[in-house]
Amino acid sequence: MNRVENAAAVIGGRAWSFLVAGDERQFQGNDGYEDVVEESYGYDSTVGNHQQVAEGDLVVVRNGREALGIGYIEELEVFPDRPKDRRRCPVCRSTSFKERTRELPRYKCSPCQTAFDHPRVESIRVTEYRAHYGGTWQPLEGCLGKAQLSELSLSNSAQQSIRAMDRARTMAAVVSRGVRLPDREGRRHRPFVLPGGHTRADVAVRRGQDAFRRALIRRYGLICAMTGPAPAEVLEAAHLRPFSETARHRVEEGLLLRSDIHRLFDSGLLAIRPDDLVIHVAPSLAGYHSYPDLNGLPLRVPEGVGLDRDVIGSHYSATIATW
Repeated sequence: MNRVENAAAVIGGRAWSFLVAGDERQFQGNDGYEDVVEESYGYDSTVGNHQQVAEGDLVVVRNGREALGIGYIEELEVFPDRPKDRRRCPVCRSTSFKERTRELPRYKCSPCQTAFDHPRVESIRVTEYRAHYGGTWQPLEGCLGKAQLSELSLSNSAQQSIRAMDRARTMAAVVSRGVRLPDREGRRHRPFVLPGGHTRADVAVRRGQDAFRRALIRRYGLICAMTGPAPAEVLEAAHLRPFSETARHRVEEGLLLRSDIHRLFDSGLLAIRPDDLVIHVAPSLAGYHSYPDLNGLPLRVPEGVGLDRDVIGSHYSATIATW
């Protein structure tokens, strides 16, 4: 374990997963919360486990399909006695009703199966909370899926907004996927409101639409195949065979590479020997710091992973022929 991993492991506190539903929100008993996914998470005193969450706790932010990111709670704001409208089924008064998009009436209650257009609205007073974790936030971008998160959870409720997680196993899982959290120093690293109202999520959303990249992250984690763990922001999906030649994405013909390594690979300055998956570096890079150190190192991929060795061999032969 390196210093960063060890520091994360020994810090006390619990671990949680925070559900951000957005457009996927199933039950319509409230209007949801204004979350800036990579900065903070809002909830109130009607949410289970709201009294247990504390500063220093580890949090994994998830949607209904996968983990979006991870960080430590740096500050927990509390806003007592806030008004809240809560909507209920007009028959059984449950808040567990869903909106229907293809049928009328508009809503249907899950417990009593009543369909209705207008829920019963009641005003209550709640304590609101906002957990800030942006200073230590690291994107996960789906490298932990729904099934893996369930295995790490201490709760059996998939719909619970705040779920208790096994902290040690959660840290081990994200470290194994290439994620490195910074030391938590007990102070904020970023402001609550980002300048101009923009967030880092804009880039992450566009990048997340790349199905090929997402498939590679699921397979390899946030790990550059040549240099090792790297921030999600610099990892790119590399084709072992030019996409222009095949017009298709095959996971067996792809690797996650750091952006600079990706460009060197595509430019014919890096190659992979197919028989042992060892990296070869072009002699023209000898004068540059760090790149020559990659020469002779094995590719950082799990043993037995299904890479297309024929495609790697074709790339290798064509590339070293130009050196």
